[in-house]
Amino acid sequence: WEPCSEGCIYQWAEHFREALRPLLDELASRAAVAAAEAEELQVAAAVAAAEVVETKPQEVRSFTYQPANPQYGQRQRHFDSTSFDNGNAVAMHHGEPFTDRKSTFQAHAAKVCNQGQVQWVLREMLSDRKIAAATHNIFAYRFFDDSRGVQVADNDDDGEDGAGSKLAQLLSLSGCEGVLVMVSRWYGGIHLGADRFKHINRAASTLLDGLGWTGRSRGAQGGAKSGGSRK
Repeated sequence: WEPCSEGCIYQWAEHFREALRPLLDELASRAAVAAAEAEELQVAAAVAAAEVVETKPQEVRSFTYQPANPQYGQRQRHFDSTSFDNGNAVAMHHGEPFTDRKSTFQAHAAKVCNQGQVQWVLREMLSDRKIAAATHNIFAYRFFDDSRGVQVADNDDDGEDGAGSKLAQLLSLSGCEGVLVMVSRWYGGIHLGADRFKHINRAASTLLDGLGWTGRSRGAQGGAKSGGSRK
């Protein structure tokens, strides 16, 4: 046996390096591919996070009305994000409250011409802490749907049995079109019997007449104008 010379050792080292080169190249290629994939995953995660941030406000923008007095027949109401559409915003009007035997009544009204506006108004009203605390929030509405050519109307007692249909009848007989009216009652602990229905209708009709939305008020305005023109 004879030890290898320096030249022999160098030749073996070169030979060994050449033998390993394909393996080293493959490892380097795999590392580059893995790095590229990791970068793509980071970009995809960032895009997904941005999409979540952008859509989150619309997804969570909802409102659930929790009745203050469910023992009196009030029920929970849920409003989705469409009820926040400012394109459905309309002016709301509130009547003067009055009290009889510790029960207080107040009317609220708005002009509506589609279901989007109805839902916007109901959500806005029930978001008001004072209105939300009422024992009953009875409402009725009616409007003509031009797109379908049909009359749309509905009402809700909110636990005050029969009160919603009486409000609906009031709107119809008063010639109110494209109107939503709500009457809030804060119960004072003393039963009013049939007088409660009189007060509900009185609150609604007083406000609607004052706004000039009923046939009576429009007739009175027309008469006043005609009288003035005769002078």
